[in-house]
Amino acid sequence: MHLEESVEINAPLEEVFRYVADVGNYPDWMAHVLEVRKDTPGSPQQGDRFVVAIKSVGRRFETPYERTSYEADRRYTDRAVGGPIPNQRWHSAFQELPRGTRFTRAVDVASGGLLSLLEPLQKRAAERQLKKDLQTLKHVVEAR
Repeated sequence: MHLEESVEINAPLEEVFRYVADVGNYPDWMAHVLEVRKDTPGSPQQGDRFVVAIKSVGRRFETPYERTSYEADRRYTDRAVGGPIPNQRWHSAFQELPRGTRFTRAVDVASGGLLSLLEPLQKRAAERQLKKDLQTLKHVVEAR
């Protein structure tokens, strides 16, 4: 399954990138994220490891991730390395615009077995949530 959404944020690219790339900010703009525990110290970089705790269908799930690529002020990719859905990669890309920044977030999930039967329903729900999360991000960053 592949999902991709973009949002235009009225803030400088460097500011948007710095805020979004910091996994500690995820609970502020991603509705399902309860908390994030970063296992590697320092500012965001390739090789970072962190665990994202979400609430879904009334239950708490934790997924460990690794930041597999990182280009400051351009893009980064986080890959799940375990958890209930381990075959997911989240891609984040940033483009400077005359009046702000275009942020694009995409996810690729390899589903199989029972999950593949539910994919059409999951995809619609995930698309709606991704759109909402990006609108929340826009409001949070523009209000800073």
